[in-house]
Amino acid sequence: MGRICAGILGPLAMVGAIVHGLIHGADVNEILVRSWVCLVVFSIVGGILGVIAESAIRESIQQRLKEELANRTQSSPAAGTT
Repeated sequence: MGRICAGILGPLAMVGAIVHGLIHGADVNEILVRSWVCLVVFSIVGGILGVIAESAIRESIQQRLKEELANRTQSSPAAGTT
């Protein structure tokens, strides 16, 4: 998930920087430098946010499964015996 977020936020920031530079009539070299900086920074930020989100989602799913399994074993303790 970290790579996905980095792959979305980085290019999106780069496009935003390019559009911003074109709207304000900036020099081409300035636009490219700013867009590359935005690409790198937001790719790193997106990667970090993606890893944090993936960790939170995994933890939530594991907790929910543990609770469900505990509820099943409490509601039918003799279900494993035939």
